[in-house]
Amino acid sequence: MRDNTFIPEDISATMFGYSKVKNEVFILPKEFCEAVTAKIELNTDILALNKLTAEHWKKLEAFQGRWTVFYLKLRYCSADSRVLLAFAGENLVHIEWIVPSKNMKSRYSFLPEDSYSIISCLTSSKFRGLGIYPSQLRKAAESNLPAKMFYIWAAADNNASLNGILKAGGVKIGELVQKKWLWGCFSHIKYFSATNNIR
Repeated sequence: MRDNTFIPEDISATMFGYSKVKNEVFILPKEFCEAVTAKIELNTDILALNKLTAEHWKKLEAFQGRWTVFYLKLRYCSADSRVLLAFAGENLVHIEWIVPSKNMKSRYSFLPEDSYSIISCLTSSKFRGLGIYPSQLRKAAESNLPAKMFYIWAAADNNASLNGILKAGGVKIGELVQKKWLWGCFSHIKYFSATNNIR
């Protein structure tokens, strides 16, 4: 891990199968003073990945894509990993993968082992703008998972995600530059720059 405040000017670069992206890193506190609710009624389940049924996996693949789900399942499926599923009626409208950071430290060495990371979040395009993302981030952060902190990051130019994280009480603690090859099959953190000494 490099703690480096210098940010190169060619911070974002993409080409066939390769990308280099600057991300902003946040923690989500388990408690937040403001109520964060969606504009529609949702039913939320937080389920262990190793307990999901074939029907669950089918819904995940239909919503998030077979390749994405295959990759996440292969890399992060364990007894401690969770997936958050939010439904509006019968419609699956939002997904979050909640992974113990000990399963991610080989790539993200700045993560403490007593934390979880919220990754690969997706809201249905038909249900965006309804406050679903921040409300479900709060559901994850306020869950009974044994985590002192929840970490989340988003691309620095993804204003929608950044605003959702801030609405959910996210506190920025740093930045990282991530290089990916073969659409994420291989990944390298170029550096992590801490803005605060929150560990």
